[in-house]
Amino acid sequence: MDFKTQILEDLKAFHNPGEFATMTNIWYDGGCYTAPIVIDHETAKDRKTLVNDHAEGINLAEALVYISFEDLGFIPKKGCAIEIEEAGAINMYEIIKSEHEDGEIVLELGAFTE
Repeated sequence: MDFKTQILEDLKAFHNPGEFATMTNIWYDGGCYTAPIVIDHETAKDRKTLVNDHAEGINLAEALVYISFEDLGFIPKKGCAIEIEEAGAINMYEIIKSEHEDGEIVLELGAFTE
């Protein structure tokens, strides 16, 4: 098995709801979609944020989201709003960065929360 084939096999496990992903409701561009996704808040915390980019009492919440293109069927666009159901709450984010490579969509999300 070559390297690229092995990566594609690994991504299948990563996006499998029985392994790492969670079946999640997503609202984007007027539609509701349910797909297995991986939401990573911890890696996003490690990314550099601007110190003075928000008002007092408002915090910048960030997340990285990994979705199989096969499961979603389209690539969400940078600058658009996306809502994701997390632990029974619906959180609204702005797509700061949208990438698609080898069948995987990676979204960098930002939102201001109180």
